[in-house]
Amino acid sequence: MMKKRIFVILFIFFGLSAFSQAAVDIFDPIYEDIGIWERIGLINDAPSIRPYPLQEIKRILDIVIEKGTENQKKKAGQYKQRLFGKIFHFGGMTEFGIRSPNGNKNFALAPFMEINLSLNEILTASAHVNFSLLNRLPKDESLPAFQFSKKDIMPDNSVIGSFTLLPMFNSGVAIGTPEYYFSAGMSRASFGPFDENNIIIGEQAFHAGQFIFVINKDKFTYNQIFSSISASNDFGKGYFPSKFIAGHSLSFRPLPWISIGILDLITYGKRLEPIYFIPFSAFFLGQSIYKFPDNSLLGLTFGIKPIQGLKIDLVLLADDLGFNEIIKFKSARWRIASQLGISYAMPKDHWFSFADINYTFIAPYCYTHTHDSNYAKPNYENYTHNGEPLGSNLPPNSDRIKVKAQFRPLEGLAINISNTFIRHANTTESITDINILKDYLTKNYATDGSIFNHPTITGDSGGETTWKDHAFLYSTPFLTQQTIQYVNQLGLEGVINLPILKSGGLMQFKLGYTFETNINPGVNNHIYKKSGSINDSSSNDDVLAEANRQLKAWREQAVGKEFNHYFNIGVKISY
Repeated sequence: MMKKRIFVILFIFFGLSAFSQAAVDIFDPIYEDIGIWERIGLINDAPSIRPYPLQEIKRILDIVIEKGTENQKKKAGQYKQRLFGKIFHFGGMTEFGIRSPNGNKNFALAPFMEINLSLNEILTASAHVNFSLLNRLPKDESLPAFQFSKKDIMPDNSVIGSFTLLPMFNSGVAIGTPEYYFSAGMSRASFGPFDENNIIIGEQAFHAGQFIFVINKDKFTYNQIFSSISASNDFGKGYFPSKFIAGHSLSFRPLPWISIGILDLITYGKRLEPIYFIPFSAFFLGQSIYKFPDNSLLGLTFGIKPIQGLKIDLVLLADDLGFNEIIKFKSARWRIASQLGISYAMPKDHWFSFADINYTFIAPYCYTHTHDSNYAKPNYENYTHNGEPLGSNLPPNSDRIKVKAQFRPLEGLAINISNTFIRHANTTESITDINILKDYLTKNYATDGSIFNHPTITGDSGGETTWKDHAFLYSTPFLTQQTIQYVNQLGLEGVINLPILKSGGLMQFKLGYTFETNINPGVNNHIYKKSGSINDSSSNDDVLAEANRQLKAWREQAVGKEFNHYFNIGVKISY
């Protein structure tokens, strides 16, 4: 009885205590407003990699205070007071979510401290630390399909009854000016022109060690990032060090309302490679001196603002292309990802804030790579971190269209309405190659259509791992499978952000609801598993019979319908 009373007292105290987020946190509400200011043309030159250091945030806020409307100036002034008026903020938060009909609950309670420190014009620091009391670890949270936790918490042995008490710490230090700066920190990152789920680096990815260098001039911006991330095996299990991602982009602005950019990414491991620190280099060509051991991705970005308030962005990311077939106009592999967004924000003060539509496309086997025949070893080449996607939160062979609108009928109140429609299929369902099927039935491979389900069957030749077979080397079976998963998520969210003028703190209240329809939810299960009845000497007829048996069983359990309701409440207040 006494334990229950203590729990209730703590819940009330922290629910009414203080919370805010630091500039190092890309979920801070300031980043949503920066996105709106970009849409309406107040800001035309913000770097593509977030979070921003305090130097850059101050520059943006000063522009809005000088050129914005009265409400925009007021909001920018409140942000400036919160981030620059006081070094320390203390507080707490509480979040509660429930999924119906299964009744799964997510609960979090956390006191915290944040720091935003400007030692001078060229040296700043930002940090957020809390101790979270959780009933579920982040990877076990009950969330809508293809969504991931926002908590940067790793499991440990700090158990209190049915709860765990674990720390979360994000920080960043920056040196330089808004034109030239270098930042280093432990945080989440977002790389790309979109507010949500960039296909280059998405905000859903777990925090990592980030080293960012930016040159931001009137006509161009150069972004460079180096991250230390964790590897997992070919089933997404385990946490292995010495995996890294390096990326850089160069964007040109011949006119303030148009931007054209190129980008280069590489994922690798087992060594720290100096050539990937070279600015203005080509990572793909650089690795050629080692016979292409790493995973390189190339991309193009394009942005245009034809009228005030209207913003159109396009990102095209190429993982692996069948170049010889493409130039001959033949069927080829197109392992690419693409994102197109059209958004309109009201330039003047108005109860309507913005509306946008975003389409994301992830081709089969995009982001997937391996170079090792041992599935249990760490995979240093696939585009994952902490066992989750690093780019889009969609798996390969998927697409998504999302429509979102925001209304601000009262000062400090935002109402978000969104609808997301997703299609996904397991590419393995289309495989008919008898050699690949035999490997699936005699060895352990991921066949769940996830980012760990790569197309390559590997073998050993003279101690060197080589290709044995490669699925769809000359074609791209995008959503041509018999069994397709359809997900629709209709969301409504109300957010209240009220500044505490005396301290520069913030009170934030959230209430959200999502209705989800999930058709054929079992598509994400493994199709083929190692069979005791099949070995290397088995006949093709036996292999095909066993493969058909397992495929039939998978199809039977993959189909069906789920209707889920997700309710979320959050209170965050800082002083």
